Amino acid sequence: MKSQPGIGVSREGFREILEASSDGIIIAGEDGCILFWNHASERMFGYTPEEASVIKIVDLMPEEYHERHKEGFGKFIKTGKGSIMGRTVIVKARRRDAAVFPVELSLASHKSGGRWAVAAIIRDITERRAYEHKLAHQSRLLVKANKELALLAKISALLNQSMEFSELLNIILDTITQIDIFKLERSGGIFILRDGVLTLAAHLGHNEDFLEKHKAIKIGECLCGLAAETGEVVTSMNSHEDPRHTVSYEGMRPHAHIIVPLKAKDRVVGVLYLYLQKGIAVDSARKSFLESIGGILGVAISNSLLYEETRRLALHDPLTGLANKRLLNIELERNFVLAKRYERPFSCLMLDIDLFKVYNDSHGHVAGDQMLQKVAGAIKSSLRETDLAARYGGEEFCVILPETAVESAALVAGKIREAVKTKTGITASLGVAAFDSRMPGPGSMVESADRALYSAKKKGRDRVEVCPWP
Repeated sequence: MKSQPGIGVSREGFREILEASSDGIIIAGEDGCILFWNHASERMFGYTPEEASVIKIVDLMPEEYHERHKEGFGKFIKTGKGSIMGRTVIVKARRRDAAVFPVELSLASHKSGGRWAVAAIIRDITERRAYEHKLAHQSRLLVKANKELALLAKISALLNQSMEFSELLNIILDTITQIDIFKLERSGGIFILRDGVLTLAAHLGHNEDFLEKHKAIKIGECLCGLAAETGEVVTSMNSHEDPRHTVSYEGMRPHAHIIVPLKAKDRVVGVLYLYLQKGIAVDSARKSFLESIGGILGVAISNSLLYEETRRLALHDPLTGLANKRLLNIELERNFVLAKRYERPFSCLMLDIDLFKVYNDSHGHVAGDQMLQKVAGAIKSSLRETDLAARYGGEEFCVILPETAVESAALVAGKIREAVKTKTGITASLGVAAFDSRMPGPGSMVESADRALYSAKKKGRDRVEVCPWP
């Protein structure tokens, strides 16, 4: 072969260049038979030059490509047009030992003497693909870690907000079940451990029968009791096939569980239980992350229980057992903020024992103290668990009525007035005031109730008066 003008490379020199290439270079004729096969192709596919001379280009492809190749190659021979001709694509190739591997393929064509020849440049990208998969995996792990950190930060931020602790636990539970890291169902709850019994403090997605059956779970009972007893994460792939799952309820369907003990200083203070679809296993990474959440919640619950105990001892009147003025102010402030934030109804009452000074002077201070205790009992017997009664000072009492409009508050005041008269033999006057968004602060409610109380006294005592705002 003579040198072409401007190129100066002989046929032998051109062949040496192709043989030296690190990429596989294969030339095939119209019948698909291999006409040229360089050393890189031999290393890549495992065929010797002699073996390559008796196989066709289709033999270097996985069987899944055969029909598509025959159709496309036949169309190219007829029309000179091909969908991947002149392009670089990533496809699968097959070695002599039938192993399939990814390659980067570039095709070019040439027609001489009325016949087509196709040249393929092939690069083995197995290592590159493995590296790309590794990067993609690391990227997914990073995204997952960022989501986990963001969730932990969100829970920590929520715990720093000033709101009712039970409401806070419900918000945290709602936040946890919404994340897509674990494919959790929108169902679960948080138990708090008190006196050896788990009591439900927050729950999501449960019916009345579930709540009734889970009012109190003993240590070691069912999966939650087991987690509280061992201090270890408990998992279950199918509630209907797990003998440890001993508490059932109406409408219960098969589900998986992950139960996380909530710890503070290695002491279990509660349990977080979450639902997953039946058959889903929980890996060690998910367990570890949920244990981190368990640690955060455990400390928060421990602090809350300590706060409750401190409040019980330090924020109550020693004579009547009712809240003292300090606790009253705390709860007034909290309920006032909630009423303002969520536009909830909220009322308070002021009560004063009629002619108490006369009673005290006539019967003595001991009898007076006993009367104060009786009045306190009469007040408490007329209230809900969510209400708060406080000794305001001397013979005056204040009652906080959350989620209560003024009309209902007036009815409660009437009930208290009757209870005091029936149980003690003496009378009391009461003033009622309700939250108004124009009020500058909780002190305005007390002042309004006090004005209504003064009006009740002025109108003859043993009655209830309501103070409008302003």
